[in-house]
Amino acid sequence: MAMGFSGARVAVAAPQVLVLNPGNTEARLHARSALTDIDGSFAGVSGRLQYDLDRQTCHVDLTMDVGSLKVGSAVMKQIMLSGIMLDSDAHPTMRYVGECRPRIVGGEVHSQLVGTLTMRGKTHPVTFETQMRFSGNTLHQIVSNATFDQRLWGVSTLLHSVDPMVRSETVITLK
Repeated sequence: MAMGFSGARVAVAAPQVLVLNPGNTEARLHARSALTDIDGSFAGVSGRLQYDLDRQTCHVDLTMDVGSLKVGSAVMKQIMLSGIMLDSDAHPTMRYVGECRPRIVGGEVHSQLVGTLTMRGKTHPVTFETQMRFSGNTLHQIVSNATFDQRLWGVSTLLHSVDPMVRSETVITLK
């Protein structure tokens, strides 16, 4: 007598889509200068996250409104948005588009978000190390960190007084 699973159905989760907005997404930058550390965040973010936990895949398309950058002081914001830095007048948005890629490191699953960042009209690859945080079996947060050389996008180091390496963190909370 043969036993089979005819008619049995396996529950498969469908891909999910989350519209990214300031209520569920934080995009932060951290830079170092000879005088101080510079921490900033973008109040204006928009985009879309599509993810499929069964396939361990995701696609992110995130746009940041450069003029919405919040930093410690009005003077610092003016410098950051100027033509020698982020150049918000000529380039009012930054955009990151990437795909999740899980990989095994030391017997543990690590994810990367591999994609491109468009800033100041230039597009270059940027890879984020990504942590998917769960509550039980429910994904509730994706935290991504990357460090990149801002000179590739033509951002000034103000005569080497600013470290060219910038750290970026993005936190997406699934509510």
